[in-house]
Parts: sequence; structure tokens; C-alpha cells
Amino acid sequence: VTNVELQIVETSQSTVDIAVKYYQLHPSVLDCVSILDPTEYVKRQCLEGQAGDFDTIIVNVCSIDDTFPSLLMNGEFFHGLVSILSNHPTATLLVNSGVNVDAVSLLVGDACMHIHGHRSGHMLVLREYLLRDHTVSDNEGVIVAARRREWSLTVDDWQREHNGEDAQSSGSMDVATAQRTQVVRLEKFLSSEDIEMIHAVAKAEIASIGEATDGALEAHTDSWKVLYLQNNNIFQRKLPAIRQRILDTIRQVDKNNWCLFDNVDHVNIRVVEYHQMDKFGALADPKHYDLNSLLTMDIMLSEDEAFEGGDLQTEEADGTLKKHEFKHGDALVFVSHKYHCVGSVTSGRRNVMVLELWNGPERQCPHRCERFGNEICTRDPAQNLYTLQHPNSKQSDHYNASSIPLPFRLGAVSICKEDSRKTLELLWEPCGSTEVVTNEPASVNEEQPKDAALSDAFACFGDSDSDSE
Repeated sequence: VTNVELQIVETSQSTVDIAVKYYQLHPSVLDCVSILDPTEYVKRQCLEGQAGDFDTIIVNVCSIDDTFPSLLMNGEFFHGLVSILSNHPTATLLVNSGVNVDAVSLLVGDACMHIHGHRSGHMLVLREYLLRDHTVSDNEGVIVAARRREWSLTVDDWQREHNGEDAQSSGSMDVATAQRTQVVRLEKFLSSEDIEMIHAVAKAEIASIGEATDGALEAHTDSWKVLYLQNNNIFQRKLPAIRQRILDTIRQVDKNNWCLFDNVDHVNIRVVEYHQMDKFGALADPKHYDLNSLLTMDIMLSEDEAFEGGDLQTEEADGTLKKHEFKHGDALVFVSHKYHCVGSVTSGRRNVMVLELWNGPERQCPHRCERFGNEICTRDPAQNLYTLQHPNSKQSDHYNASSIPLPFRLGAVSICKEDSRKTLELLWEPCGSTEVVTNEPASVNEEQPKDAALSDAFACFGDSDSDSE
């Protein structure tokens, strides 16, 4: 990064030494470090006439028990921080409040009222999550933020800022709005004959794959396995009539209820999952949703007496969980960003087929693809064809050989009102942008890259699993 001046304030040399060794920092970083008490540093900046120099100030000083230092919990310190922000409208103060979010937000809010003595600032409280990781502690991952310009933080805003004005939108419904939508039940959507055909294709594929860790068969737990039927175009090649009926039906359901497909350029199948849940199998996260997809369809393949438990539930507008009647052959269609979960199977085996539709290519890779929209997936055997069909796509416009793309992106923003405070909840997702993409089409003959490095990078944040149902 050029044309950026970095200043780091740390209270002890030993902490700096540990950070340099642990994170393998370049020695040049030490030139930016000042060993100084934060209060003293802010006072010096104000006295030396440096007010208005900083475009971003990050305060990350919480102790090991996640408490904000009491010595810094005063109006003078926070007024000083706000006063040394630059006059740029998006100059931002970010404070990791730890468990002291109420006290810190009051101090930041008061300081915002007196930016340079006469200008008003705008404060937000942000709670951050990684995809599929919803923390137990309400105050974990809370950032108190302030800037001069009024906040307008949306997924599209973030995409445009980081990927340019032409960044592609998923077209997915806002998460908060999605909770107010209803699930559409289609009774006896598939016949017993249709379901037998699906079972037969799935069993043949499982037999050809062998071990659960190979290919398109994934074992999430000992009692929950998923086969990806879009792999190598299996679903379209072997079940074309069922596929077309599903597509036609979902389009009609969308037209009658949400009209999400009207707002995007392309609607295609993202993933086709054949779920096999045995006793203890469950999708327990009540806040699970299918990020960046438009609509999801679940089809019950098991006979009504084949299993017990395993209820599909969705979160409704009032925050309660609703169980849905879901019998043999039924299809449930819902907005993908609506929270949904599956209770534990108490006996028997539960087989369900799940499809997600999105604004992107019809994938043929052996996983639930996170290569959003026009991004290249090197595990997709149809990627070359898609690239040729869309030669002007923006797959590589914002990449170059020397750039280092972010390994994450903003997935969703929702508003949560807590007492008199408004909190924005930010959901971050890992993305495929860690690969530097060239203008050359992806080759399906090349050795496929592993996702392990990306998973490891996010391991400290918790589970990054994003599988749907």
C-alpha cells in the first residue's frame, strides 16, 4: 500500500517483540512504533498541532479478560481521539470496546457532539461475526465506530468501495427483511417415482465415490453426509425433467411472492445437495442462512415413518422459531437469507434434497461454491465455458499481478435495537479472492488448489462452514 503513513502506539516493548515474532512482521514495521502511554500520545498530538491528521484511528487496548482499561475510560481521552481525526468525511474512529460497550459508546457519542468544537459526528455500534459463527457473549466482537459523514453501511456499498462501481451485487434480500417473509409449502411436489429416481442417482454416485472424504461426498459429522449432485453436471444429465420442473416452479413461486429474480441478470443453480442425516444429525445453528443465494428449495425424500425428529424450523419476524410441516414429496421454498435450522434426528434416516439459486453461473463443482457471481472457481469443470460465454465479465478487472485481494468480504448487514442503542450486525464471509486471477481461462486440467489455507486463516474466528438446508 502506497501513500499511507502508519503510526502504532504500544505501551510496552515486550508486547512489540512478541508481535514481531508471532506475526513475522517485517522489520520496517518497527519504524512506525512508539512505546508510549496512549493518553500521553493523544495529548502530544493535540498540543503539537497535529489535530486533523488521521484518516483512521483504531483503538485495540482491551486486556486479556476483554475489558477496556479504566485509565482510558474518560472524556478527555476520547475527545482527543476524535479531535485528531482528519476533515475527510469518511475519517473513522474504531474502538474495540470489549465487554464495556455501554460505557465506551457513551464516551464516543459525547465526543462526536464536539468534533473540533462545532461539528457533529455520527456514531455506530458494530457487532461482527464470521460466517456461521454466532458468538455466545452479546458483547464479544463489538466495535464502537464514529466518523464525520452519516453512516450508510450496506453490502453493496462495501462491494463498490472495494471492488469498484461495477461490483456485482448478489441480489439477495436484506437479512432483516428476509425474516419477515413466509415459507411456501408445495404439497406432493414430487411423486414417489421421482424420488426413487433421485435416490437411485445418489446411491450410484455414492458407490462410485467410495470414501466420504473423496470427491463430491462430504461428511460433516458421523451422522450427517452431503452429496453434491451438481458435480460434473450430474443433476442436469441424469435428472433433466425433474431439474426443469424445479426451475419452472421456483420461478413461479418467486413471481407470486418476492420477485427477487427480476433484480438480477442471471438466475442459475448454485448447488444441489442430497442430505443424509442419521440419529443425532442436525443443523443446530438457529441463525443459519444461505449467504448470497436468492431462493432455497428443500424437498423431502424420506417416507413419513422413516425418521423421527429433524424438524425444519425458521425464525419469524417476532424472533420465534416456527416448525414447518414437511412430508414425503413436499417442497418448501423460502428466501435464502431467512434464518433456518434443523432439529436433531432422534431415530431413523432423514433424506432431503436442497437446491439454492443465485445470481451467478450454474455450478458443476463438487462443493457448495463460494466463488460468488462472476468469480472464477478452478474446481468447476464448466468454468472455461462460462468464461468464454462472458468474455466481458469482471472476473479479473480489479486484480493485477501485484495486488493482494482481501480474503473476506461483507456478506450481510442487519440492524439490532438494544435499549436506546442501535447496533449494526456485520456478517463476514471468506471468499475466493485470495487467488490472484489472470485473464487466462481457468484450466480444469490444472491441479486443483486447496481451500485449507483460507480455512486456516479464519480458524481463530470459529467455524466457517456454510452448508445449506
